[in-house]
Amino acid sequence: MIKLLTLLLSLIERFFGAREAAKLRQEGRQEVIREVNDAVLRQVELGEAASSIPDPERTERLRGRFDRSRGGK
Repeated sequence: MIKLLTLLLSLIERFFGAREAAKLRQEGRQEVIREVNDAVLRQVELGEAASSIPDPERTERLRGRFDRSRGGK
């Protein structure tokens, strides 16, 4: 009888342990997703900031590429 109770308690402990581990993995995944989203948003903000500053050299390079792709110049 004691062996049966010990086995039953051991199974219950494994069940709750596995459940807790799954919960921690899920929370970890959500944290990683948040971190990746934050990193992407920072990169988007940096890109928007860089493109909003007038850069005559960049504009000229892009204009030259556009013209060459259309067969001009």
